[in-house]
Amino acid sequence: MREHLVELLEKLLITHSPGGQEEEIDSIIREALPPGIGELVQDPHGNLYVHIPGQQSGPLSVVAAHKDELSVVVRKIDPDGKMWIEPVGGMLPGKFGEGPFDLITRTGVIEGVLCMGSTHSSSLSGRVHQIKTGAISWDIVYLDCKLTGDELRDQGVLVGDRAVVGRRRKPPLFLPNDHVAGHALDDKAAVAVLLLLARELLQTPPIHDLCLAFTAAEEGGVSGGAYLSRQLNPHDLIAVEVAPIAEEYPITMSSAPVLLFKDAIYHYSTPLTHELLDAGQRVGLSCQTAVVRSFGSDASISTKAGLVGRAACLCFPTENTHGYEITMLPALENCVRLLASHLTSSNNN
Repeated sequence: MREHLVELLEKLLITHSPGGQEEEIDSIIREALPPGIGELVQDPHGNLYVHIPGQQSGPLSVVAAHKDELSVVVRKIDPDGKMWIEPVGGMLPGKFGEGPFDLITRTGVIEGVLCMGSTHSSSLSGRVHQIKTGAISWDIVYLDCKLTGDELRDQGVLVGDRAVVGRRRKPPLFLPNDHVAGHALDDKAAVAVLLLLARELLQTPPIHDLCLAFTAAEEGGVSGGAYLSRQLNPHDLIAVEVAPIAEEYPITMSSAPVLLFKDAIYHYSTPLTHELLDAGQRVGLSCQTAVVRSFGSDASISTKAGLVGRAACLCFPTENTHGYEITMLPALENCVRLLASHLTSSNNN
C-alpha cells in the first residue's frame, strides 16, 4: 500500500483544482481508479462518484473526500498589471507568504508571484508598513505576473480568474519517520485514501451498496457534498478529512486516525462514530476522538441540512492546516484499513 500511496500523493498534490475548475485532478482520479470498480459518474456540480454494489441489499453509504483546493480570485487589475485578490475559502496570506502562485485562465496557466512588498521601507510606504506592523490581510497583498494590464487582457486574463499555489512548490516533501508535507493535503490526501480503498473493495466488496465520492467545491462553501447528498439520499455519509492539531484539541501527530464527534457546523452521529471506532478495533487500531472548532465537512453540512441520515468524519492528524500541511503516511493507510473494516463488516446497521 505504501508505494501506491506515495505515487498517488506525488500525482495528486501537483494538480491545480480550485473549486469548480477541478479538471486536472479529475483526470488523475479517472486514471487511478482500479479497472472493474464500476462506472465513474460526474454530476452537474462537478462531483465524481462510483457506485459499488453491496453483497446484500441494504442502505446506501457514501464515503467522501473533496478534491478541490484553496484558491484566490482576481477582483481588480491595475494598469501596471498588479492583480488584487480575494480568498475562496479559509485562506490566510501569512500562511502562504511571498512566492509562486499560478493564475488559471481560459487559455492556460500564467506563473506569477504573491507579493507583499519590500521590507526595507518606512511608514511612508503605508501598505507595506501595515504588513510589517499589523495583521496581513488580502486587501494589501497582490499577484504579479510581470505583465501589464493590457498584456494580461491580451492573454485573456479576466477579473474573476482564479489563482492557486504555484506548481513549483506543490510536490510533496517526504520527511523522516513516515511524515509527508505539502499544500492541499486537505483534502487530496483523503482522495488518495479513497483511491486506495477502492482497490481494497475490489477484492472484498462492501456488505451494502456504497458510493465513493470525490466532491467538488468544498472550500469556500461546502456545496459539493450537499448537492450529492440531495441527489443520492444516503443513509450514511462519512467524510474523510484533516484533523487539525492545535493546543485546544487532544489530537496528536501519530498513526492513529481521528474521529470527530462535533465541529463548528453540526454534531456527528454518535452510533455511526461508535461503529467506526469498533471497526478500527477489529483491525487493531485505537482511534483518537475530538471535538473541533473553526471546521466543517461535507458530512456535517449535509446532516445539518437534513440531507443524510447519519454522518461521521474520519480524519488523519494534520499540522499547519490550510497552509503547508504535515501528516503521517501510516495515518492515511490506517484510514483505509478502518474504512475497509467498517464497510465489509456485517456487524453494522
